[in-house]
Amino acid sequence: MLRLFVAVAVALFACGSATAQISYPDRPVRLIVGFAPGGATDVAARLLAADLTKLLKQQVVVENKVGGAGMIGMDAVAKAKPDGYTVGLAGVGATAITPYLDPNPSYIPTRDLDVVGKFYTADFVLAARPDLPQKRLKDLLAYAKANPGKVTFGSVGVASLNQIHHEELARLGGAKMLHIPYPGEAPIVPALLTSQIDIAYLTPQAADAFVREGKLKLLASGGPQRSLSYPDLPTVAEQTGWQDYASYSWTVLVVPKGTPADIITKLNGALNAVVAQPAFRARMEKLGLTVAGGTAAQAQAFVADEVAKFRELVKLNGIKRE
Repeated sequence: MLRLFVAVAVALFACGSATAQISYPDRPVRLIVGFAPGGATDVAARLLAADLTKLLKQQVVVENKVGGAGMIGMDAVAKAKPDGYTVGLAGVGATAITPYLDPNPSYIPTRDLDVVGKFYTADFVLAARPDLPQKRLKDLLAYAKANPGKVTFGSVGVASLNQIHHEELARLGGAKMLHIPYPGEAPIVPALLTSQIDIAYLTPQAADAFVREGKLKLLASGGPQRSLSYPDLPTVAEQTGWQDYASYSWTVLVVPKGTPADIITKLNGALNAVVAQPAFRARMEKLGLTVAGGTAAQAQAFVADEVAKFRELVKLNGIKRE
C-alpha cells in the first residue's frame, strides 16, 4: 500500500510539473509560518521546505511572521502577489476560527486564500493534574455536571481551538467548566503540575515526560483515532459514545487567492510527493504529527467543512473573541 501511495504521489508531481508554467519556480519561494521558530509547526515547515527545495529545484525559505495566533502570517500570504512565490502553512485557528470572530478581519480565508493541500493533523490528549480525584473521563464529567464551575480547564487563549473543544466537551456532558486562558501551551503544563487547573488538552510531546514520571495523568485521546503516542489511551468518542466529537488540529498549505491553477497543481503534487516518503513520515510522527496529502479540491472541501463546523460550535458554546 505504501509503495502504491508513493507511486501515485510521484505521478501527481510529475503531472503537475508537466502542466505548470515552465518557468515556475525560477527563483526562491517563501514559506510563511505564523508561529515562532522551534515549535512543532515551525519544525514541520522546515522539514517540508528542505524536501520541496529538492523537488522544485529552487530554494524554499521559511519565514516566521509571529502574532495573532497565526493570523499575521496568513494575512501576509493573503496580501501577497498570487504568483506561487508566497506560500503559507495555515492552522485551524487562522483558517477556520479567528477571522470569522472578528467583525473587521484583515483577511477572510475563503475569500483571500486558495488551499493547495492538507499537510498534517495533530491529536491532543486530555491531561489532568496529578491529584485529580477522578480517574475516568466519565467520572470527571459527572462531577462537573453536579458541581458547575468547579472544574477548571486551561487553554492557549480565548476563542482558541482547545477552548472550543473543552467547551463542547462540557456542553455534551451537560456540565459547566471554568475557562482559564494562557498565552500558550508552555505555561499550561506547570499550571497542571501545581494543580492551579484541573485539565487541559495538550500535545502528546508536551505531556509525555510528565506522564512517564507520574506527574500528570491522561484521561483521553482527543482525536478521531487513538494517539500514535498513546495507543492504549481510549478516545473521548470511545469513552462517551459521542462519535462526532474529536479534538485535534490540522495544517494546510495555502497560497493567495488567484494563484494560477497550474501552479497550485504543481505545488500540490510536490506536497504529496514529500509526504509519501517513509523517512519524512517517520520524522513527522516523532513530532506527533500525521501527514495527510490528497488533492487540492479535497483540501478545499475539507477546510470549507471545518469553517462551517467551527461556526456552529462557536455559536452553540457562546464563544466570543475578546
